[in-house]
Amino acid sequence: MNQYKFLLMTCALGLTLSTKSLAGTLSVDGNLADWGLFTSTTNPQTWIPQGSQNCTTASNCFLHNGLTIYYAVEDYLGGDGGRVYPGYGGQAYDAEALYVTLDADNLYIALVTGHDPNTKQQGNNYAAGDFALNFWSGAHPDSNYEFGIQTPHQSNNIGLFSTNVYQTTNDNWLKDPFWNTGAVTSLNTTGLTPLGKQAAMSIQPGPAAIGDGPGPHWIYEISVAKSVFGDAFEQNTDLNISWTMNCANDTILVEDDIPTIDEPPVWALLGLTLPAVFWRRRHLSRAGASSFQRW
Repeated sequence: MNQYKFLLMTCALGLTLSTKSLAGTLSVDGNLADWGLFTSTTNPQTWIPQGSQNCTTASNCFLHNGLTIYYAVEDYLGGDGGRVYPGYGGQAYDAEALYVTLDADNLYIALVTGHDPNTKQQGNNYAAGDFALNFWSGAHPDSNYEFGIQTPHQSNNIGLFSTNVYQTTNDNWLKDPFWNTGAVTSLNTTGLTPLGKQAAMSIQPGPAAIGDGPGPHWIYEISVAKSVFGDAFEQNTDLNISWTMNCANDTILVEDDIPTIDEPPVWALLGLTLPAVFWRRRHLSRAGASSFQRW
């Protein structure tokens, strides 16, 4: 009887550890409830997600559903003629919040902004920029943007898209044209070869009851396989992701630690295989005993 209890406990432990190794997958649908965000239908929404704030890696992160999620919140607070940072434009040019997380296979990004994704680049109106990725290691980040994820460039930018990922240098980016911040805005794709439409991107209207600035919100949500970036996740310890519109009126950046995600430990796999081994051994012992009795 004790043998059976041991096998059941071992099997349960193995299943638990294997399940944990698969936890954390997010749906790319523009609904951030699976991030722990904007889950209430009646109470005022908050930029801080449901979950634990007790991350050991940084103060601007939280734990939710087995994921460590890093975030920055820079909601427009009004005043000074519609001032955002570093430019102007109020809610219509407000980069409000950016969230980043990783699981074993994928990189996930979520952006909340007051900037309408259908804004055309003409006159005094500026279209959405692209997502810039900077991998680095060491005590301080560098400013080299090695990859970019392109936002859709079409007439109706609401929905689910497959979009291009590019490997870049800083020369492949358009820069902040007004505020002298050095921020990169959009990819200059002239002469660039995309890595393919490797990123899933959803753009949807956001909930109304968040933020301090009047006006609508828009949510960009992205998923892309880490393998698309080659060995960047293995060769670096940190990742910066930034976004702004083409006028760079408001920029937002998240710094994300790159965790080491191990395969399930050997003893977890044993928890799944030992019961079968013991069953086979017991089965063979019984078969041998039966044969001996018949002999």
